[in-house]
Amino acid sequence: MKTLYTAFKGKNNTSYQLVTAINGESLLLTNSFQGIERDIADLCSNYDAVVMFGVDKTLVNCIRIEGCAEHNGETIYSIYDIKLIAQKGSQAKITHNISYNPTKYFCNFAYWHMLHKVPNTVFIHIPSIGGMTPDFMNLLIDFFRD
Repeated sequence: MKTLYTAFKGKNNTSYQLVTAINGESLLLTNSFQGIERDIADLCSNYDAVVMFGVDKTLVNCIRIEGCAEHNGETIYSIYDIKLIAQKGSQAKITHNISYNPTKYFCNFAYWHMLHKVPNTVFIHIPSIGGMTPDFMNLLIDFFRD
């Protein structure tokens, strides 16, 4: 299965750190609405799946798996097997929750655009540097490398 991993640019951004450590095929998104839209529009859509990462400063050593995105009154639900990734996360001792309450900023905007391009996409919020221990980052790297 050909999978693309995305993160937001910025060396101090844990999503950037995670995706660059995974060593898979990746896309680093611009930190602006116009840039995100352009980055995703320019992407070839020949991926079987896309795993997107963004940061939530309220998370501490846990992740939140987003089930949908909303923009301009349109909600799009992912067809990615979210329950399977949650189950595998539990087996790997990754604390997580699943949300169907879209966020309102760059992450949601990027997710909505990517779902239009590749419906088999999932967005995962991870902690920022302040909420992420090195052990948890290593756990995420190992988990997503598989």
